[in-house]
Amino acid sequence: MRYPLRTSLLLCLSLVACSKSSSDGGDASHYAPSARVEKLDTFDVVEAGAANAAPLQSPQIAYSYELSYLLADAQLADVQAKQVALCTDLGPAKCQVAKTSISNAGRGAGASGETKLLVDARIAIVFQKQLDKVVTAVGGQLSDRSTTAEDITKQVIDTDARVRAKQILADRLTKLIAESNGKVSDLVAAEQAFATTQEELDAARSLQASLLQRVAMSDITIGYATRESNSMWAPVRRSLGAVGDSLGGSIAALVTFVVVALPWVVMLSLLAWVLRRIGWRWPFRRRLRGMARDEAPS
Repeated sequence: MRYPLRTSLLLCLSLVACSKSSSDGGDASHYAPSARVEKLDTFDVVEAGAANAAPLQSPQIAYSYELSYLLADAQLADVQAKQVALCTDLGPAKCQVAKTSISNAGRGAGASGETKLLVDARIAIVFQKQLDKVVTAVGGQLSDRSTTAEDITKQVIDTDARVRAKQILADRLTKLIAESNGKVSDLVAAEQAFATTQEELDAARSLQASLLQRVAMSDITIGYATRESNSMWAPVRRSLGAVGDSLGGSIAALVTFVVVALPWVVMLSLLAWVLRRIGWRWPFRRRLRGMARDEAPS
């Protein structure tokens, strides 16, 4: 019984070592096993005929959408709130709010904002029409729309294969540990191999869930911008706003100068008063008085 156990343990340890060396060479997005690891995980581990049991995958496409709207300055916050409400009404299973922001620019410039949503891919197109209706209802307009499709079928297939292979290897190691009656060193090595395999299995499952999430939920990024008024007084208002900003900046600079210089003025005035009290006079004033006496007519 000891020799079959040791042989099985050596086989499992070699599978773990080969798999670990292949996974250490790249990040989580490169879980596709090499030809050698794939042969070990299927031929040596999977039962006969299981290597061809993997089902064919339909194309796995991750969609993302970008929308840009032009609105009046006073409508931006209200439109964003209504569009976010449309998302929250669907519930977290169909729509999630990832980000909302509004930036109020300086005087004379328009505001802007952004909203990022995760929407069920099956209703993403219909949901965009509802977003458009919110904007058109207040007189806004769509300025840009774009769609990006990323084919991640290969990543999904490779990750699924890795999960299956790691699960089979973990099951074999569990059975080997449970039935072990050999040396303690063999049992310790088997438990270490199982821990390594389980860690790699968890990482592969995490990547698998992330890929499925990208396919199931589409990213919708909404940008908001305010359009300039067509009134003839709009340039005048912008000019007055710029003048007000310049005047305010000048007054602020003057206040800063006074605040900084005032303590020095007070201190120097106090020093001059003390010097006069003790009878000290400025040397150049003495010279001026002497020159005045010399030039005076006798």
